[in-house]
Amino acid sequence: MKATYGFRATMTALPGKGDELVALLLTAVSGAGLVTNKDCVLYRVGRSASNPDTVYVTEGWTTKEAHAANFASPRSQALVAELAPLVTGEAQYQDEVPVGGKLNAGVVS
Repeated sequence: MKATYGFRATMTALPGKGDELVALLLTAVSGAGLVTNKDCVLYRVGRSASNPDTVYVTEGWTTKEAHAANFASPRSQALVAELAPLVTGEAQYQDEVPVGGKLNAGVVS
């Protein structure tokens, strides 16, 4: 399946909590995480080269509605609750348009 909707979220971990934040985000793609959701066709966790406490999550979904349904799920809301004590401020989101399953950063839908 190809992605038709995607975004990149930028989160700032509390000082020294970047490793913990990355580890928690990676659990979203294991076990009962996003990897089992056939509508999530891309999930990447990365870090800023200049600040290891700045963490990026890039997701690509078959549809915007599939992402919304996943985000509303109890599993996703539990993950959000676990993330809260590790981050400062709110996540910043950048819309991206995935083409052929790859995200074209900077193209706003």
